[in-house]
Amino acid sequence: MSEPEQSLITDAHRAMVGVKSEPVKVTISEADAHRMRDVLGDKDPRYADGAGFAPAYIIAGMGGGPRRGMPQVLPGGLLTQQEWKFVRPFKVGEELTAVSQVFDIRERMGGRYGYSVLITQGTEYFDAGGNHVASAMITITQFDPKSQRKGDE
Repeated sequence: MSEPEQSLITDAHRAMVGVKSEPVKVTISEADAHRMRDVLGDKDPRYADGAGFAPAYIIAGMGGGPRRGMPQVLPGGLLTQQEWKFVRPFKVGEELTAVSQVFDIRERMGGRYGYSVLITQGTEYFDAGGNHVASAMITITQFDPKSQRKGDE
């Protein structure tokens, strides 16, 4: 795919900006926390099995979070930015409610894959009492793999 002559971002894509998703329930599981600690080699005793708390980075693997309801403009995608904010630690076993929304959609000309589309989406997490617990903001860069420049393989 060469550079498009006009934007591939449609009015339907733009209409998704600011629209909140339906709430999704996610549970902080001991098994997920254990798996994430193992992957990262985290030996911090605050998050050991049975301690009752999960490491903050478990947010990266939560279902119902980022990418849910994200517009798909181009077939490929890379996570190019991620930011997390926390109000308090996650408790193992607690159920949270996740609500996501697209904050921005824009295009980029040039680069390794030529024309690409950047979509920024955020997810807010709330506990059973409706208190804000954490948020995650991501930017996904969508591209067409067939547009990769020669020599970048």
